[in-house]
Amino acid sequence: MDKHHFLDEVETRLTRLSSASRQGYPPSPLERHRLEGFMEAGVFLGLVTPQELIDLKERTCRAIFGMSVAERKKQKQGSWPLEDIDYSQYEKPRWSR
Repeated sequence: MDKHHFLDEVETRLTRLSSASRQGYPPSPLERHRLEGFMEAGVFLGLVTPQELIDLKERTCRAIFGMSVAERKKQKQGSWPLEDIDYSQYEKPRWSR
């Protein structure tokens, strides 16, 4: 496997996971960890540098979401629906509610 073939495969996998996420189907931890391991293997084998993978991830994120990875992380932080629920009523014992 050469560098270009490896980068094409990483881009395909990143695109598949990101597209599914954009459609509302977050990737499973297993899929995410496999991709991360694949990328680490490429660095370990000397096929790519970490910076090349960061750049590829950035380009893929911009192509699919229209924003940088940092912007996407910031946007996702405020999107957890359970953050708006007030759980204070459950702080009292059940028998006293």
